[in-house]
Amino acid sequence: PKLVDPDYWNPKAKNFEIVDWDRWESSQPRIPSVFEPPQRYNYSGWKTWPMWWWNRSCLFQPIAFGLHGCCGGFSGKSSVERISNGDKLFKSMLTPNPNSDVVPEPFRNKLFWTENNIADETLISFSRWAWRKNTDEGRTIALGAQQHDWSNNNTCFGYASACFQKVRFASIQGSPDGKWFLAATMSDPKDPEKLVNYLWFYVVQEDDEFKTPDGKAMDYVKPGDLVRISYGDGKNPYENDNSKITYWYFPRAVAELDSNGEVKINHEHADDLISKATNQSGKACETCCYSCAICMTPEERFEFQVNNISDRQVFEQSPTPPSADMIDRF
Repeated sequence: PKLVDPDYWNPKAKNFEIVDWDRWESSQPRIPSVFEPPQRYNYSGWKTWPMWWWNRSCLFQPIAFGLHGCCGGFSGKSSVERISNGDKLFKSMLTPNPNSDVVPEPFRNKLFWTENNIADETLISFSRWAWRKNTDEGRTIALGAQQHDWSNNNTCFGYASACFQKVRFASIQGSPDGKWFLAATMSDPKDPEKLVNYLWFYVVQEDDEFKTPDGKAMDYVKPGDLVRISYGDGKNPYENDNSKITYWYFPRAVAELDSNGEVKINHEHADDLISKATNQSGKACETCCYSCAICMTPEERFEFQVNNISDRQVFEQSPTPPSADMIDRF
């Protein structure tokens, strides 16, 4: 019902607005060419000494097991599958949208791996969100629930995050030239005192080149791929100062649907994902059997997190979205 609720498409939050794209473009926004994600330094301080944050954490695991086994509704994520189990997980999370013709190409029929994302979420598909075409004056073109087709790690922290996502929704607006997409995440769009949180998607262009801080070219990033980026406190939709970037990474499409609705694996990306989901971390002694990271620097914790993905993912399939015609009635 929420996907056809007008308040979710146009929240009453005092900081929500339909983007003035001329104003946005007048500031000449530009993604940095050197990929130096600020989240590399997020795991600092004594609170990150216990490894509750790790993708494969066993801390409080009996709680997580119990929550899924006897209280699946707590998290809203009802299925558990392994990334390494062939393409079963990909097929479960990537199914056709009856309105796929109105989904912008960068999002259409794709399953993304959130590489270099330190949160306990790994795979996301926007394919079965509710989508409609844009207009000349601009409007919200998509709405989706973060509960669906959005996988979390099979850890206690992963289940807790899944519970939080159960009430979270996100809307999307798109620029006329198709280069920028603005997502606004929310939990209660009917309360004017609640603020939405903004994050951006940029579509990589032909003349874009990205490299790591040591000068290595990121050759796997191709034109048409997405960049996910946040600025400042996420409350101002027009903030695009690169000195205020707080989070960014390159979603990698590990699978796509072909014209017949069959899942096709993109091995350039999927093989890297599977490798990081099935590798041996090799730091059992250093971390006291993966319970304590006191001997690691924040940068080392980041590298340990993003290079050791949880093979087991919890998720829930998306229901059939409402048609674009139904959405356009309000």
